[in-house]
Amino acid sequence: MKKIKFNPTILLIVFALLSVTPVWSQAAGKIRGKIVDGDNGEAVFGATIVVRSIKKFAKSDFDGAYDLELPVGTHEVEFQMLGYSPQKRTINVTPGKPQVVNITFGLQTLETVDVKGRALNDAEAALLALQKKSAAVSDGISKEAIKKSPDSSAGEVVRRVTGITLVGGKFVFVRGLGERYSNTELNDTLVPSTEPDKRVVALDIFPSGVLKNVRIMKTFLPELPGEFSGGLVKIETQEYPEEKQLSVSVGAGGNYNTTGHKFLNMNQGNFFGGVNDNQKMPSALAGIPESIPIEPGSIFGGLPPQGVQASAGLFNQKWTPDSGPASFDRNFSINYGDTFKVGATSRIGVLVGSTYNRNYRFRQESSNRYFANPLSTLTTAGTNLTLQQHQDADMYIEERNWGNNANIAYEITKGQQIFLKTLFTQQGESQVRDATGQDKIDNFDFKALTTQYTSSRIFHNTIGGDHALNWFGDRAHKFDWRFNYAEANRDQPDLQQQVWRRASTADPFTDYTRLGNNPDGSRFFSESKDTSRTTKLNYEIPFDQWSGLKSLFKFGTYTLSREKDFRFREFGQKPNTAVPLTNLYPVPGEIYSNPIYFVQNDFTFSERQVESNAYDAFQRLQAYYSQVELPILPKLKVLAGVRYEDSYQKVKTFATRDSNSPFNLSYGCGSMDEFTKIALVRNNICDPNNNGVGELRTKDKLPSFNVNWEFADNQILRVSATQTLTRPDLRELSPFGFTPYFGANRIFGNSDLRRSYIHNYDVRYEYYLNSTDYIGVGAFLKQISNPIEMIGQPIAGSIAQRFTYLNAEQGTIRGVEFDFRKDVTKWMRFEANMFLINSRVDVISWNEYIMAKGGLLDPLSKAAAYNPTNISRPLQGQSPLVFNIKFDFYLNEKKTQNIGVYYNYFGDRLFAVGANGLPDAYERAVGLTDVVYTTKRGDHLEFKVSAQNIFDTRYRVYQKNELTGEKELFLSYRTGVSYSFQATYKL
Repeated sequence: MKKIKFNPTILLIVFALLSVTPVWSQAAGKIRGKIVDGDNGEAVFGATIVVRSIKKFAKSDFDGAYDLELPVGTHEVEFQMLGYSPQKRTINVTPGKPQVVNITFGLQTLETVDVKGRALNDAEAALLALQKKSAAVSDGISKEAIKKSPDSSAGEVVRRVTGITLVGGKFVFVRGLGERYSNTELNDTLVPSTEPDKRVVALDIFPSGVLKNVRIMKTFLPELPGEFSGGLVKIETQEYPEEKQLSVSVGAGGNYNTTGHKFLNMNQGNFFGGVNDNQKMPSALAGIPESIPIEPGSIFGGLPPQGVQASAGLFNQKWTPDSGPASFDRNFSINYGDTFKVGATSRIGVLVGSTYNRNYRFRQESSNRYFANPLSTLTTAGTNLTLQQHQDADMYIEERNWGNNANIAYEITKGQQIFLKTLFTQQGESQVRDATGQDKIDNFDFKALTTQYTSSRIFHNTIGGDHALNWFGDRAHKFDWRFNYAEANRDQPDLQQQVWRRASTADPFTDYTRLGNNPDGSRFFSESKDTSRTTKLNYEIPFDQWSGLKSLFKFGTYTLSREKDFRFREFGQKPNTAVPLTNLYPVPGEIYSNPIYFVQNDFTFSERQVESNAYDAFQRLQAYYSQVELPILPKLKVLAGVRYEDSYQKVKTFATRDSNSPFNLSYGCGSMDEFTKIALVRNNICDPNNNGVGELRTKDKLPSFNVNWEFADNQILRVSATQTLTRPDLRELSPFGFTPYFGANRIFGNSDLRRSYIHNYDVRYEYYLNSTDYIGVGAFLKQISNPIEMIGQPIAGSIAQRFTYLNAEQGTIRGVEFDFRKDVTKWMRFEANMFLINSRVDVISWNEYIMAKGGLLDPLSKAAAYNPTNISRPLQGQSPLVFNIKFDFYLNEKKTQNIGVYYNYFGDRLFAVGANGLPDAYERAVGLTDVVYTTKRGDHLEFKVSAQNIFDTRYRVYQKNELTGEKELFLSYRTGVSYSFQATYKL
């Protein structure tokens, strides 16, 4: 470690993270390691490491880590801690690489964990040790495993974990429960979402290069957030090392379906995934108050018609994508970290890193939508499917992902540390959708071109501290605190749609003409912002129970303040006269939507606000908890406690034109009673959508009881019973919806949603064969009251379908999990995990269903507005079988070269809920195979070559035609085989 004088100039340089000049330490030698308690696996803070012969010593920190510089030679080292028997080791210190010596206090002997640097739990063995000592059932994947895998984002990483499925390449389903039932934390604090219609963050926005570990907590502890159902995804970014580290990686790759082939691109966004100025809404229009729509006025007020028509020329006039061969994929990352001594007892640790990925993907999608022709409204038996619409779409997708993290820690003295952890990640996705299809309602063929660009970014900043308080005896109390500010932004500028059509009966040589109304020629702008501020305070009090066994009491508080706002503005055009030369396909928008036509009044240009296009939402949550970790016997430990949460959510949905209107009310009907609400609506006192206001206040006590019994050496039986909840997302309380492309379904919120309660029961057997080999078998049961589910609603005269959310009656999930990891031979390692799940949700009662079908319910009642095909079904997105298999083949004795084969499989799962007599749509089982070759050349150079989805598996979704028994196509596509090469140089 280098020694520097403490002065403001040097401190400023360190915090700027830019101008530290690398100089290699020339210490004679060093020993390093970690000290743990053999009884519970906890790190031992404050242990003394002494070399009496030269009168040198060191202390272990919060992680149990220590390091001590020593002269080259053989030394007798003593490890001491009050309450434990001292231990001695004879260690031969050599120059250069530090000697790793890990110590276990107590009677139990644990396997050695190879500890390198401060990131003490980023190796697979260390993460397994962390899992072993955890009071809760948990699984995870380490930085070591992430580096070996072909995965480029956190989303791809977590699908390797037991009990995890990934839907849409970004949303995590834990134990079969959808993204609504999962939560995500980054460095122990909440991550807001960039998605306007979801609470959970899309994990593909986190590049894998910034990750240290990803852990999945599967049983609830009072210290964790109460919105805990399937599980809690805990993402940890890399931390500063004990000594200088610098690594640089560069890589390239491609996709067999894409690279070098035709690719359409609007060339939108900047290099880092942000938004260019020419994509944004013109500043002259953006400066007009949102309460004034951009539409022609009249003699009674409004904007001048001539000015509105001329404003069409202020927009970017590019409508046609550029065409050319797709470029190759590329990635780059750089990480630098070091630790600096400040005086005799203090030090500053720094880690900065940046990762950049850019890739291009092409896929062809084929999709169908159907009408249902049931024999009876009370059963799906004999239902025949009639084609409603068909689309074949060429999808051209370019994605840029830029992630940056900066961690700074100041250790005042042993046991006293403050830190700042910052993550900024930005993703830009450009998409061109070139589709042809048939509309079977109005009987025309169509061509539709949709171009869009979405920029998503997350800024996550946490300042905190860890403190040991030695005021109350030999064992230190611990106090930790976290203050977090996080912001998630999503900007979708200028989504453009062009649609042409011709009669289905026309001959093949007949020209397509413009649709001439919405969505043809439309421009769509949307922005969402999700901001959260959290405070966490935790205090630990160690004590001895009646037999002298070490116990722990922990309590704390958690405060959340969250605001989420969403706006969209849509501009459309309508021809006033026939324009034959510009009405034919493939005349592009540059000609058809030329500003001169608006100035001449051949077209009318205006903003469309026929329904709500905005919502403002917030949540305030105050939580308190206490828990006790109490050994009943030396190998039998109980963790019990309770968490109290007081939450208030409110969402106000409105049209921006009504922003200042006295009728834009901030309160709803104020009654959850069904009959009262219907009466209020009937008398025009209350709007059917609750005046666009969703409001929910809850106060909940959430108990947790966990028992861990180590009935044999390294064999643990875990049993837990907990109660948790899930609240409706802010978006789900908003009666708002929009269509992303021509013919797409529309999803609306429901202001009457209530929270769901979940009773969780878990049992798991774990056998830790050694530091890296492991066997785990578990079973779980979850009973959900009032689960929030998507459900279809009646709609006529449209090729799109409409869905909303409701509180179903109840849901039940049963499952078993299996995990196996072992070195089969010294040349091969085998890992496998699997889970089997059975789920059922009862959407509405049979009595309500019969009454609604028989017209016996008031049309304004909630049940009458729902038209589910099945009143009982599995949970959406849940696969009954998921498993991962991994083989590592070592090509040399030092294991510096290996080939990894990964296989990920998920069984058939409910893709889309059936409505109006249509059967549920199921995604067929899919298995994906990846192969990775890694090699190290010396201490500095690493190479990785990977191929993903090597069999180019087809994704298929189907609906069953009950009359014929055939499985009719709903959606089908392939993603192609991807390949990459990466080289990493480490100093």
